[in-house]
Amino acid sequence: MFSFSKIERLCSKKSIDYLFANGESKTQFPIKLIYTLSEFESPFPVRAMFVVPKKKHKRANQRNVLKRRMREIYRLNKHDLYQAIIKSKYDIMFVYLSNEVCDYEIIKIKMIFLLNQLKEKTKQEESI
Repeated sequence: MFSFSKIERLCSKKSIDYLFANGESKTQFPIKLIYTLSEFESPFPVRAMFVVPKKKHKRANQRNVLKRRMREIYRLNKHDLYQAIIKSKYDIMFVYLSNEVCDYEIIKIKMIFLLNQLKEKTKQEESI
């Protein structure tokens, strides 16, 4: 239940390009969530990826720390989102926007807020 396996990750270049071109976004600084409906074959309703721009964080160790924090928060809190999504499938991307390395707790609060917003949006779309 609290795993984040390879098939839950968004890796396909085609899907990533489609997400950037047609995705909707929500921002809760320092995190931006980009999401779109998708048609992929998987037992999981969401594929996710995490981005920390090299332009804002030059050092690879800083980028890796931030991506690890975001992945861990997503891994521990994705079950609520999975329960809300019944029929459709989504591709999502979390982009880290800040120039500073924020604490785990700040990132956690913002990511949970964005996941809840996405959950509410999916409930509205599936009830129509």
